[in-house]
Amino acid sequence: MYVECVRDVSPMLRSSSQTMTATTTSALRSHLVQDLKTIPGLSSLVLHVLVSPPRKCTGLFPHTSIPQKQRPKVLQQDYLILVSQSPEDDLSSMCLVSAVESVLYTMPATHASLVYISKVDSTGQIVPGSGSPTPTLVKSLLRWFTQPSTRPSTLVRIQLFARAQNQYLFPNSSMHTGKRVLTDVKLCRWWKDVLTDLVEKHQEDTKSAGGAGAHATSTALWRCYYLFPSLSLMEAEYMLKNAKPTNQPDVPTTATTWLYSHAYTSPDSRSFGITSTSTSPTSVPSPPETPLDIFDHIPTFSDDPKARFLHELAATDKAEANAPARKKQKRNSDPSEQQEDDAEDASKLSKPSKKAESISQDEFWERMVFRQECSSGAVTGFFTVDLITPTPSTPNGAHATQPNEEEESIEPLSSSTAEAGCIPAPMVARIMASLGNLDFGSTDKAKHATQLLTESIKGLCNGLTETEAVDSTASAQSEDYYSKYIAASFAVTNPPLPTKSAHPGESNGLASARTAPAVNVLQVRKKKRPAA
Repeated sequence: MYVECVRDVSPMLRSSSQTMTATTTSALRSHLVQDLKTIPGLSSLVLHVLVSPPRKCTGLFPHTSIPQKQRPKVLQQDYLILVSQSPEDDLSSMCLVSAVESVLYTMPATHASLVYISKVDSTGQIVPGSGSPTPTLVKSLLRWFTQPSTRPSTLVRIQLFARAQNQYLFPNSSMHTGKRVLTDVKLCRWWKDVLTDLVEKHQEDTKSAGGAGAHATSTALWRCYYLFPSLSLMEAEYMLKNAKPTNQPDVPTTATTWLYSHAYTSPDSRSFGITSTSTSPTSVPSPPETPLDIFDHIPTFSDDPKARFLHELAATDKAEANAPARKKQKRNSDPSEQQEDDAEDASKLSKPSKKAESISQDEFWERMVFRQECSSGAVTGFFTVDLITPTPSTPNGAHATQPNEEEESIEPLSSSTAEAGCIPAPMVARIMASLGNLDFGSTDKAKHATQLLTESIKGLCNGLTETEAVDSTASAQSEDYYSKYIAASFAVTNPPLPTKSAHPGESNGLASARTAPAVNVLQVRKKKRPAA
């Protein structure tokens, strides 16, 4: 059901936006540290949280037909999170072990946010006996974007593209024997399990939370979508079922429902796209049954196959629209008719081509099957998880998608409180480029690369204290910018991981005391040679 209710819920949504302005990078760092302290084993960890301040983004829907002045505002923030690990008594052996790169797009007009998980990688340089921080880090970051107290918007959509590679962020890390590279199907299974755990953990926390706000958060709706363009539903379910490890017990059926489809025809997709903000009397809002244009509702992320397909469609249509039209040669033609033909040809050149606009959402995804990333033989997956928080004026999770003047008055997060702990976006890109030039092929190389990157981050961030820090009292305090906002060092003191047993379900003692069964080896009986 489509409900026009922006003006009714605007005060509630505005209070949510004001709450987010008080959220700093230090709060995110504390949240991640609290979750990382639960990983098994004894080790020391160093966490780096690099977040850029919100800035205006024009590249999320670059091929939309909406004029520039009528496009709603879109804000972008870059996130880069790094985790280093070393034995508890040897801080000089610190090595990078996990990294997550993500982008947050916020749309104030529709109170929606897009969280794109760009890359997740590990080096395999884990301390023996301790657990990998990567799953905990990813789940903790996703909970930060979805829990009620830190949620960036009322509507949150998490998107990612799963494609198996040897390394994503750490060059040559696959050469290390400790790194376990997942296959294409196991990687898709891993992401599906991580997102399922996110949904179920959110529901468990909501049920256990009591108080007045428990009822409001308990009505939050989750919609989960996944799609393997080269596989049917039965093939996808069969492959994911057989992708679990052999020593892992069968997981009971959960209440989380996954739809094998793309998410761009869902009732809430209009909120995650862009629509015209024109307030002229002649402008009429599009009815809810109007098909969604692929250029207005399919975002273009970095290193994304569907974004490359959209670029090709837009480039092809632009080339066809700008191609010179062949004039018709008429014998004894009237000059007035010839002028009409010239005007018609000129109008065709000035108008954009309708070829791409006529492609429906379903047709777009059907053609995605033949793209190189989806038809090369390896399984690739698109995952989308929507979190919808209904309000008293929006039954069944319906949300308005047409902005108004009151929504446009919401300013971007530009206060000193919002920017405290953030670093400029070019600096985040510079650190990413430095990370791509390092070598993690061995333990010694990983230690040296970790030291170089840490010194680079520290030098760049401490420079902000004197020139670009928004906190005027930062230079007068004993703590520098790097230690106050960016990095956090802490120790993990938990029981170590149990040793893997050849017989699942047995403890370490039973596995070691178990005697191996006798094995009879059959050998060929040799014929005795006669005596000479």
